[in-house]
Amino acid sequence: MQHVTKEGIERIRSANSLVEIVKERGIELRPKGRSHFALCPFHEEKTPSFSVTPHRGLFQCFGCGVSGDVIGFVVRHDQIAFPAALEKLAGRAGMKLDALMEAPAIGTSGVRANGNGRGTGHSSSRPVQPGLLGRVVEHYHRTFCQHEEAQTFLAERGITDNALLKALKVGYADGSLLTLTAKGSDVRTQLEQLGVITATGRELFGGCLVVPIPDPITGEWTSLYGRGRRTKRHCYLPGPMRGVVNYQAARLSSEVILTESILDAVSMHQAGISTAIPIYGVNGFTADHLDLLKREGVSRVILALDNDGPGKKATETIRKRLEKVGVDVGIAEFPNGIKDANALLLSRNGDAGETFRRMLDAAGPQRVVVTPPPSSETASQASAESSLLSEKHTAPTKAPEVTRADDTLVLTRQGITYQVKAYPVTLGRLRATVKAERGPSFHVDTLDLYASRSRTEFSKRAAKALGVGVDDIEQALLAILVEAEKCIEEDEGKPDVSAVPKLSDSEKRKALAFLKRPDLLEQIRRDIATLGFVGEETNKLLLYLVAVSRKLADPLSAVILSQSGAGKSGITEVIERLIPPEDVVLVTRLTPQSLYYIEDGFLDQKLVIVEERQGSVEADYSIRVLQSRKKLIAAAPVKDPQTGTMKTKIFTVEARAAFIEATTASSVNHENATRCFELSMDESVAQTQRIHERQRLMKTERGLRLREEAAQIAQLHWNAQRLLESTPVVIPFADLLTFPASWMRTRRDHARFLNLIEVSAFLHQHQRERRNGAICASVADYAVAYELSRDVLAETLSDVRKPLRDAFRSIQELSLKRDGTVSRREVREALNLPDSTVRRWLADLVELEYLSVAEGSRGGAGRSTRYHVATQAPQLEEGAGLLTPSGLEAML
Repeated sequence: MQHVTKEGIERIRSANSLVEIVKERGIELRPKGRSHFALCPFHEEKTPSFSVTPHRGLFQCFGCGVSGDVIGFVVRHDQIAFPAALEKLAGRAGMKLDALMEAPAIGTSGVRANGNGRGTGHSSSRPVQPGLLGRVVEHYHRTFCQHEEAQTFLAERGITDNALLKALKVGYADGSLLTLTAKGSDVRTQLEQLGVITATGRELFGGCLVVPIPDPITGEWTSLYGRGRRTKRHCYLPGPMRGVVNYQAARLSSEVILTESILDAVSMHQAGISTAIPIYGVNGFTADHLDLLKREGVSRVILALDNDGPGKKATETIRKRLEKVGVDVGIAEFPNGIKDANALLLSRNGDAGETFRRMLDAAGPQRVVVTPPPSSETASQASAESSLLSEKHTAPTKAPEVTRADDTLVLTRQGITYQVKAYPVTLGRLRATVKAERGPSFHVDTLDLYASRSRTEFSKRAAKALGVGVDDIEQALLAILVEAEKCIEEDEGKPDVSAVPKLSDSEKRKALAFLKRPDLLEQIRRDIATLGFVGEETNKLLLYLVAVSRKLADPLSAVILSQSGAGKSGITEVIERLIPPEDVVLVTRLTPQSLYYIEDGFLDQKLVIVEERQGSVEADYSIRVLQSRKKLIAAAPVKDPQTGTMKTKIFTVEARAAFIEATTASSVNHENATRCFELSMDESVAQTQRIHERQRLMKTERGLRLREEAAQIAQLHWNAQRLLESTPVVIPFADLLTFPASWMRTRRDHARFLNLIEVSAFLHQHQRERRNGAICASVADYAVAYELSRDVLAETLSDVRKPLRDAFRSIQELSLKRDGTVSRREVREALNLPDSTVRRWLADLVELEYLSVAEGSRGGAGRSTRYHVATQAPQLEEGAGLLTPSGLEAML
């Protein structure tokens, strides 16, 4: 049976907003800070504890503990299996699930997938009931709680934290599962399919401590690990190893620790180190581990594998894999004579936390939250501090000293250092990110300093992490509140640094001469190349004009689509550098409501650059409205600071802004796509060679001079754009122009094409005729728009984009050297491309009927799927139906 690829799962997840999915099921969400809250749909409660975090696409209930992403939510809420949830969400997003499937593996004919995505050898077996493995986990956990010898086994290894064992659902298999299921029953059959009961009728994990392993995407149990109590054996459910124990650590921390076994990770948790994640033996660093670290943006990993030959060899292998994907790696060295984390826990007799901390410190910069169990000395100190708190009302106290470094407040009090970044007051809230440190331990969170409950919750968590009194931290937060208000008032009173600087006469002359150059656009291209970006002649000039259009009544927008590493960031950085700083707003993320509450006028006539479109997808709707109507209106309930009552306030944001976004996705939301130019980067070998040549040049003396010229070039462009007057533009020949009309979306494309003519005339305003105070566009401006947009427009109106067309031609050439058919492997090896890319190409081309699956090639052991290649390649309409510049000139 085919499975959805991991890339396909990610596409399904990205295409479905968790907030919308939750609301569609009648659950009322209320925004609070960066999250939304509701009454949990999975247990009875009166106070909302169900949290949805849109920017991370995750949900969590602080009451019953359930958590996961949008797929996991549908699985749990709709009470359906994981594959059914994928199918439902794919259909909702307009995707075809078949196109997201991986090709059948060799030898899987007649195999039915069970509930864990593994195969069984019984073609007639029934599908495993959803949740059956979860029932096994609960049974084993109950058994563990009832068996003193199982608990003693762990206690002898230093693991005694009952809360930890409950959270991990540690279990014990005493053989009772066999007595609870009759032979031949459906449940027994399905337990055999899972592998919990073997083909010989014995319990696989009999006599073992059992730790369940969750799927890091859905949170559902996906496998089991067993550790023999009487014999030192390790066993897992049959099939490929999946899932990650304590995957939550990667979501909560930028640094995690990898241990060689589950027991080692549990040992670290016992010592207060909550960021330990186990692998499954020296060869057990799986794709799920690597995917988790990349998906959650973990920047540093400390490897704490066994202190023996195999452990050290595995450490080196994993280090190379992690560094290859850009993860910083530290190596933890166990003390002499200590083999692993559990041995260290036992050897230190209750003082393991401090030893672990020193060991991890030696592996690199300390970023791990370590909360050691309170020693008698720590307890005495906490008691002394508590007694001091009872006297603080009568004893005089010294006012805390607060210093300021740039935008950070620093306060030191009672041995605790607070680093604070406060944000402007919005809707009656004073948000601040506070990091409280005491020695090696710290606690960090973002809170509302005006809200008593928010301060109290922060104080409780920080006090627990740092081993101090809650009241002391609350007093420090009040002191921080006062200083934060002072800083905000000071900042508001400072002169506006975004004001346009006054140009000197010399600067004006140089800028005006630049704007009057007859080869102005070619000079802009040369300047962009000097600043470091070569090739992409159409894209870089079109993006420059998009940026200039911010000064017009109807600005343009563009989205750049390409693979990672194709140069999206490079070209946007160069464009940003050529735009006056006061006119650029660079963001890495836009939340759904962020644009509604921005200061009115802040975005007006600005270029908004979103580094990666994934960071703005939640704000798709507000961006579309701003592009079309130039205005956003939001009605929101606000508490009156005087009366404390709630009232509705209307927030209005008016702005004419140009947007430039970049994405690795193959397409964007159709509604957004019709409002912007969709640009594809040149991914050819020739462009790569040009980039290599440029990189080598920048290491020479000539490159040094080019870097010195860059600042002068940027300043000249800033001054030139500051001289451009916001004057209306007319197109005298507009009624003579033609434009394709077969697609409804061309109603917007046509307007954008006319706007491109306008921005060319606007940029050349010192070279164009003026009538009644308006700039008159010329045929030269039409020629600019024609050359820049005809290929882009043709791409827009084609079902087959350039990367896919190029892929088809390469596949077509390859098929001519064979029998007219190709396999995925042949394409992958001939073109030297990742398998995931080739899968996507083949699936898209089959769907568009440029490829077809050769008859009789599907499935079958030892046989690969082959594809027939059409003789007719996808074509673009030359000129996209536009009137040529020479034709326009002849008509005039």
